[in-house]
Amino acid sequence: MPERLYPHEVLLAAFGIVLSTALVFVAGISATVTAQAVGGTVLFMGSVALLARLDAVAHVFRARLLLAYLATFFFYASVKQAVPALGLVTRDAWLLSADVFLFGITPAAWLQRWSTPWVNELFSASYLAFHGYLHLAMAWALVGPRARAERFFIDVFSAYLPGIAGYYLMPAIGPVAAWPELFTVPIEGGWFTQLNAAVVASGSSTYDLFPSLHTYITLVLLEHDRRQHPWRFRLMVPVAVAILMSTLVLRYHYAVDLLAGAVWFMVFRACFPRLQARWEARTALSKHEAPTVGVG
Repeated sequence: MPERLYPHEVLLAAFGIVLSTALVFVAGISATVTAQAVGGTVLFMGSVALLARLDAVAHVFRARLLLAYLATFFFYASVKQAVPALGLVTRDAWLLSADVFLFGITPAAWLQRWSTPWVNELFSASYLAFHGYLHLAMAWALVGPRARAERFFIDVFSAYLPGIAGYYLMPAIGPVAAWPELFTVPIEGGWFTQLNAAVVASGSSTYDLFPSLHTYITLVLLEHDRRQHPWRFRLMVPVAVAILMSTLVLRYHYAVDLLAGAVWFMVFRACFPRLQARWEARTALSKHEAPTVGVG
């Protein structure tokens, strides 16, 4: 492969291989979910190999980076079928008990006392703002210089895989779905509330609680912006606070999901730069040591 692999591509391929192997042994090789995981992994790896060979063609690197986005959300969506296929049980009871131990009540239930249409509209817009932040930042990176695009995709999509792995470690469906009896006040609002409910209903991978990616990836985006785009970091800090609060106000998450998202971020921030530096050093060394073919 003439062009080096990116760290997030290695992580995506490794995740796909591990997931596919687990599904083969547990669900069986003939299961639909197994075929999808294997096929998606093979397709991703083959596409990366092809696009890497075409790297000299103008703008091909942009398609290759975008491929990682598509693969990430393929693996995110696969959680919905893979968790039951692997025989994993939900851990909502454990997460609720952890919230009760720490706070006396799960904050999602406590916050319902302020559930009014305008509050729900505000935080529904905030919950949707996560998608706006991610996709607008990604689009800004993708249309810019190659170095800027690579930094964004490496920083953000390398972080996604440990987050998705958490869904398999602690699968859960969330307070409002698991414990509807805790909520006596309905979520009512206007256009943003309805839109957000529709997006969650159609786009959720069902067991996507622990860690909260709205917390974890928002912090990853902020850290990226703090280093690369300080102006955007300052703009997005108050929005990020609203995004995190929305996960509780709208009853999608336990508070320990948010705490886990913060822990995931701190571990990723501490470990990934070192791993990336080693990867880049090894890649540079392998290029330097690659044999050249003389013409005689």
